[in-house]
This record gives sequence, structure tokens and C-alpha cells, in this order.
Amino acid sequence: MEKNVLHDIRLKMEFLLLCAMLVLSVSPAYAQRNRTIHGIVVDENKEPLPAAHVKQVNDDPKGSIAAVITDIQGHFTLTLPYGTKEIEASYLGYTSQRIKLTATNDYYIALQPSTELLDEVVVTGYQTISKERATGAFSKVDAKKLETQRLSDMGSMLEGRVAGYSDGKIRGVTSMNGLTTPLYVIDGFPVEKTTNDGYGNWIESVPDLNMEDIESITVLKDAAATSIYGARAANGVVVITTKRAKKDELNVSFSATLTVQPYDTYADKYLAGSSTMVELEREWARQNPHLSGDNVQSYAQTVLDNMSYSSLGIRNILNYYAGHISRDQMESNLTNLASQGYRYYRDIEKYGKRNPFSQQYNLNIGKGTEKNTFNASVSYRNNQLEDKYSENRTIGINLQNSTKMTSWLTLDVGTYLNYGKGTTQSFNLFSPGYTYMPYNGLVNGDGTYYTNTEEERYSLYNLNLLHNNGLYNLDITPLDEIKMNQTKNRDFSNRTFARLTFKFTDWLKYTASFQYEYAEYKTEQLKSKDSYEVRNKVNTFSTSNNDGTSTFALPYGNIFFTLNSATLL
Repeated sequence: MEKNVLHDIRLKMEFLLLCAMLVLSVSPAYAQRNRTIHGIVVDENKEPLPAAHVKQVNDDPKGSIAAVITDIQGHFTLTLPYGTKEIEASYLGYTSQRIKLTATNDYYIALQPSTELLDEVVVTGYQTISKERATGAFSKVDAKKLETQRLSDMGSMLEGRVAGYSDGKIRGVTSMNGLTTPLYVIDGFPVEKTTNDGYGNWIESVPDLNMEDIESITVLKDAAATSIYGARAANGVVVITTKRAKKDELNVSFSATLTVQPYDTYADKYLAGSSTMVELEREWARQNPHLSGDNVQSYAQTVLDNMSYSSLGIRNILNYYAGHISRDQMESNLTNLASQGYRYYRDIEKYGKRNPFSQQYNLNIGKGTEKNTFNASVSYRNNQLEDKYSENRTIGINLQNSTKMTSWLTLDVGTYLNYGKGTTQSFNLFSPGYTYMPYNGLVNGDGTYYTNTEEERYSLYNLNLLHNNGLYNLDITPLDEIKMNQTKNRDFSNRTFARLTFKFTDWLKYTASFQYEYAEYKTEQLKSKDSYEVRNKVNTFSTSNNDGTSTFALPYGNIFFTLNSATLL
């Protein structure tokens, strides 16, 4: 009897347990089983990424998403629903990555930098932070934007891309006598380029750099930059970051750029032509009360003798009133002058100017490994400027190497060499030393060069001084003058740096930096004794002997000018 009772109790217990199991098998709480995974998120150099975001990939927009932030060592622990198939890791400035989950619970995630996200970070020179953490006003130009247009100088890169940047200045004219140019910082080092203009004035200009080496440019605009770089940053800071080779990649690139810019004076759009000027000269004669009455001839001759008006139109009118030519001759001459259009400016374009032509060649080589990154670039530029005898050539060589000597010590070294030489035309055809009108020309009808004589500029009194005291002739032949007195320049600059970075922990580093800068600028100008400038200068420093001769304080001959300046920082 007891055995039967025990048997019934056992059957009932097994039945209740079976029912409980059936209930549990259909219970939602039981069906929603979880799994816990662990992992680490690192960058391209296998350095931990703290505060990286790791989340569950859930295709259901209404469903919940499990997510976690990595700790200071880049580690994370994430509890996920059992059916989760993928997780996603992301970090500011890096490409997000999806990882398929497997049976394992440990994951190693390596993220790669994203060039598309460079605009989201700001480089201040000593740190790289996200936009929302930057307190000052800034503008950013990255390599992707720079690739859309090949440019040969920093000013052209920033003009139109950075609000407030104009004529090499960020904050406008901030001083009457002091510097108004911004401070340039290249890869964390403030860089100066100070030259002398030959008159005792020191000029701060854009430092030498291969334009193709630029990865990004950050312009710090407001006074907050002075908290980093001191008073020199009062005019703004231009922070330049150069390119670095990526790990396990060999990059070789070559680019060639040829640029031609058609030259045009645009005189017909902005200046009065010959017909307008002749009509103004006629109006001058009509409104001149002295050209009527009994003393017309005397007045006209006096004005001609004093060379009060040097333009051909007015001189033709005065010659008529002085009785030297007939009215028909005057009208014929004025009509001929009025028909010349923009002759003087067209002659400048044809004989004194050319279409600026620029050649630029760049070769870049980069190699990255686990412990070493090497970059080298060579840039050559050859520019023919708009003035017929102005040109310059430069070559820049950039070498950089970064070596991870140990897990806690990194050595960065680099050097930049720049050599250039050029020729600058000193005579300006738009300011030739005499008054010209649109109907004047630089070449005569027979093809010879036009010469503006002494008689066309000086009064009768001054002509007598020149001729009666044995002074040198002061005729000006513009197309001969542009060949003379050219300025030759040779420039050399070197910038060498070394940087040691000690990594104590993932959040504490110490950097010791050293930079050496040297620049030498040489300028030479040989002023020909045949040039108007030399002849006029010799005459200016002369004393009359009252016997048809003069004593010259300056000997007549070529004048050699040279200027050497060096900068060592």
C-alpha cells in the first residue's frame, strides 16, 4: 500500500515538473537569453582608442540597441540579446566598422582613419580635438579641397576658402608699425620667414613649403590663439599639417601642372580711349579764355616753351595757335590721334608683357611599417611672370622620418631645403617717366623703338641747363629700358627639426622638440650707365662750373647694388 502511494506521488511530481518545463519553454523571459562579449578597439598603429563607441546592430528601427563606451585602455564589455549577429565600432576621425559575431566572446577591432572626417577635427598645433571642443573661431581646409585646384602659393590656397583672409592677413590691419601677418605653424613648430626690403624694413612673409605636402590647414582667427602661442599669435595663426605615409603601404605619386593665364590690360573696359582724350583736349581749348583775343599767339608760344602740357593733342592745338601749323594740319593730326584707340596699352601687351606661364612638378614617396614611417618629396617650380624679363625658379626638398624606438619612445626627425633664383624687371611701362596718352605708342611706324626725347618733356629753360652745362642726355626709350637694371635674387632656406615623444601611459605623454632655421637671401642689381635712371642720377648730383661744364659728384658708369640678409632662429 505504501509503495503504491509513493508511486502516485512520484508520478504527480514528474507531471508537475514537466508542466513547469513546458511553461518555461514558452515564456518570453526565458526565450530572451543574453550573451556577454568582451573586446578591445585600437587605431591603425594598434594603440588603444578610449571612449570609442561599440553598439549592437539592430535592423529593427523600433527595437532597443545595446551600446557601451570603451575604457581608457580601449576595452569594452557588452551584453547582447542572444540572436544579435553584428556589432559596430566607431570613433571620431575613423571609419566605422561592423563585426560579425561568432561563437567566440573575445573580439579585436582595429579602426582606420577616415579622410572624409578630417573636417570634424581641429588641429591647434599642439593638440587635435573635435570641433565641438574647440573654443575659438577657426576655419579648416583639408587635402580633399586642395586637390580640386593646383596652386603654387599659400595665399592662393586660402583666398576665398577662409572667411576674413585677404592679402595675407587674417584679422586685417592690426598695427601701424608692427607686424600684421599671421603666425605659421608647421607640424607643431612655429616657423618664421623674415626678409629685408633693402630700405631697413623687415618683412614677414609666408614660409617656404611644398604645397603638395599639405594634408590640412587650420586657421585660428581670434585672440584665443594667444593663449597657445603668445603675443605673436595676435594676428591669427595658420596651422599646417603635412602628409604621413600609412602603415604597411608604399605610396609614390607624381604630378605636373602647367598653367597659362592670358594677359590683358582691360584698358577698353576701364580706361578712356584715344577719341575720348582728344575730345577732352579739344574741350580744353574751347574753354580756355587765353586762346581768344589779341595775345593768343604769344600765350600759345609761352605755354609751349614752358612745356606746361606734354600731351601730343594739346601741343598740336598750341602749335596751331602759335602759328607753326595750319588749321587743316592740326585737324588732320588730331583726327589721326583720335583713331589710335588704345594703342599704348596694346603696345604694352605686345612688346612688354606676356601670358604668365607656370610649371610645377611634384614627386612624393611615402613608406610606412610597424615601427617606422618615411616621407620624401621634391617640388620644382618654374614661373615666367607677366613682365617680359621677370621669372623665377625654385626647388624644395622635404624629408621626414618617424621611428618608434620602443613601445614608449618615438623619434621624429625632418628637414626642408629650399633653393630659388629669379630675375625681376625694374622698369615699369605703366610709369615710364613721362606723361602718355592712349594714342601714344612704344614702336614707331617703321618698326623702330619709340624714344621720348628731352624736348618732349622739359621746358626751354631746363633744356638750356642740360645743354649748356654738359649734362648727360635724358631721352627715354621704354623698350630698351625694360632690358636694363634687372634685379637678380638667390634664396636659400633650411628648416630642420627633431622631436622625442615619451609615452608614460595611454593618457600621459611628454614631448621634447627642437627646430633649427636658417635662411639667406641675396639680391644684386647692376644698373647700366645707358639707362635713364643712371643718367638722371648722375645729373642730379652735379654742380655747374658756369663754363659749359659740370662737376659730377657721381662718376658716370654702371651702378652695382647688392643686399645680403640672413636669418637664424
